[in-house]
Amino acid sequence: MNATDLVVVGSGVAGLYAALTAAVRGLDATLVTKDALADSNSWYAQGGLSAVGPAGAAAGDSIASHIADTLTAGAHMNDANAVAIMCSTAWGHVTRLIEAGAHFDTDASGAFALGLEAAHAHPRILHAGGDATGKGLAGALIAACRVQQAAGRLVIREHAFVTELLTEANPLARAQRDPAAVVTGVRVLGPDGQHEDLFAKAVLLATGGAGQLFAATTNPLGSTGDGAALAYRAGAALADVEFIQFHPTLVSPGGFMVSEAVRGEGAVLIDGHGERFMTRVHPDAELAPRDVVARAIHAVRANGGTVHLDARGVEATHGPGFLARRFPSITAELAKLGWDLAAEPVPVTPAAHYWMGGILTNDTGATTLPGLYAAGEAACTGVHGANRLASNSLLEGLVFAWRTVANLPANPPGAAVASSADTSSALMNVIVTQPAAAGDADDADSRARGEARREMELSALQALAQAHLGVERTADGLRTALAQLARWRVTTHDRASHERANLLDLATLIATAALNRENSLGAHYRSDAPEAPQPLNGHLPRYAQVPATTNLNLRISSLV
Repeated sequence: MNATDLVVVGSGVAGLYAALTAAVRGLDATLVTKDALADSNSWYAQGGLSAVGPAGAAAGDSIASHIADTLTAGAHMNDANAVAIMCSTAWGHVTRLIEAGAHFDTDASGAFALGLEAAHAHPRILHAGGDATGKGLAGALIAACRVQQAAGRLVIREHAFVTELLTEANPLARAQRDPAAVVTGVRVLGPDGQHEDLFAKAVLLATGGAGQLFAATTNPLGSTGDGAALAYRAGAALADVEFIQFHPTLVSPGGFMVSEAVRGEGAVLIDGHGERFMTRVHPDAELAPRDVVARAIHAVRANGGTVHLDARGVEATHGPGFLARRFPSITAELAKLGWDLAAEPVPVTPAAHYWMGGILTNDTGATTLPGLYAAGEAACTGVHGANRLASNSLLEGLVFAWRTVANLPANPPGAAVASSADTSSALMNVIVTQPAAAGDADDADSRARGEARREMELSALQALAQAHLGVERTADGLRTALAQLARWRVTTHDRASHERANLLDLATLIATAALNRENSLGAHYRSDAPEAPQPLNGHLPRYAQVPATTNLNLRISSLV
């Protein structure tokens, strides 16, 4: 079996940076992505990259302040060690990006133009092309990866969809203590419909989030939770899956997201009467954490009202043309929908935006399965806690993708099949559960009526998730969702059906976790249980889920 050193799955910022880092460090690496390299959620990121550099520190900002803001936004459910690592190493990755060809916007003096976004105490958001930061960073990383490919140091496989993680028995597993399997590669479905097995000493999943679970989402069509579903089916633990961030300002109708940076420049939210309402909700008004703003908008709309984003005051303050210069992409996209941000309020609604949960990892990307690693939105490092701080996602992807590659075992053939000593730390401070698998059995009522499970349509799943897994949840709604999910199945035969199957699995896990968390915290809000959770041993409880076939006696140091 000819195995490459590393297979990276996914071509967002995390996947590209990991592949580039591996190639530069001399690893035999292959980058696999299901579409073209530029087809990723990262490409569409508008806001920016948060980092405290020398200029920010000179103006009164600090790494400690960035850490504090991240913890506050995350409702202090974050992994504090991971947060400290991310914030303290941020500027080094800004430097590496510039060396790789990235360009950040500067002001008239030539200094970096730093933006302010919600829940940040200081302006520390670097942006590129005004509101096209993701495109700028991903574009630079793609170009750098192409250079490595041309030099023979990196293999790139586009339009290759991973349908399965390859595993084999872990020869060093000790009974009831270690994972029984080790990941040895991936099975890919090519554009010709043929499968191919790619073997590797390490597999890094950087496949992004699962926004396509919802009818209203800011995510592109490819955000179908592939990596998390693959990892779970292989036996890896997923954590914090109930925490889904809803971006407050998706243009409706139209389906285009307006960056939080617009509110950072001074835009406000108004109701149907033209009145601001966020000042009554939170001291930070429109710059409150995203979960607070999203719920406030949801509440207005649920009562039959409308909400608009009003940036006319920003244009009046800075002069004609300011918004078009600062937000050229947003201005152009809104114009296509018939809206002028500088001249009129724009209708908005909350939409699924970012998944704080994902494949549980430690601070060097190791999952609970030897040989398997994860980074970016597909991973759950614990950095974001119960709610992501604006513009921390690109940073997290960069920091932990780099740390994963930099800390891969020096002698992968032996290390990839090692015991779980390196991966068990991912399970620190979580409570592990084993929910029923998606579609394991029909619900009791369906069985009593003799009903068979029906083939699931994506639109039906999205409508169900929008209704019961959204901004506000209830036990009754979650039970309704789980009953319906149990009645569905997906027969896999092509890419689209595999994507539906991935979303069905994740929907069941998310609904189960949301039902079991009988409290409200950050982006998880139960209107029938609005109280915050009580700490256990000084920590807010976090939960991980593993399949029923996975050994629960891994070296778990949990909160209980």
